[in-house]
Amino acid sequence: MTKQNHKTETKEETYQSEIVNDNLKEVQGAEQNEETGDVSEQLKKLVFENESLKDLMQRRQADFENYKKRMLKQFEDTKKYTLKDIAEDIILVNDDLLRAIDAASAVTEEAIDVKTYASMLQGIKMISKSIEEVLSKHGIVEIEALGSVFDPNVHEAYEIEPSDDVEQDTVSKVHEKGFKMDDVIIRTSKVKVAKPSKKN
Repeated sequence: MTKQNHKTETKEETYQSEIVNDNLKEVQGAEQNEETGDVSEQLKKLVFENESLKDLMQRRQADFENYKKRMLKQFEDTKKYTLKDIAEDIILVNDDLLRAIDAASAVTEEAIDVKTYASMLQGIKMISKSIEEVLSKHGIVEIEALGSVFDPNVHEAYEIEPSDDVEQDTVSKVHEKGFKMDDVIIRTSKVKVAKPSKKN
């Protein structure tokens, strides 16, 4: 083989090699573009999903804030109407009390007698009963005390006396009535407690 033929073959091999390399670069470039395109599409998708979730979260937060406001307003309205009902009932009882005061004011010391006194006392008792009926109407009831076993959760001992008639601490007198609403103690009963006497 001559040097000239060898040079020709080398040029042809070089040319073919360049073509192969160019083709390889094109293929690699195409693959790289395809991969880049996939990554770009995935990025766009993630950005879109992120924006959607952010928007959803903001709307949910706004809905929750509106819900809280509605619940607060509803609570305040309920409270107002409940107090309104109680106030109306108490006002009616107070009307009776004012009438009793007027009637008592019209009675002079000279004119008062046992019958008048008894009538006035009966009127005051009726007013007290009316007040308790109003409380009961709104779920506020008297705590049982007189004759019951002393319970420090609902009774408050004002006095304590030894007694041979009881076997355990027992309420023997009520100084002030206690009231509760369901399980809520509004006021404990102020009571006198009979305590079992120590036996030798």
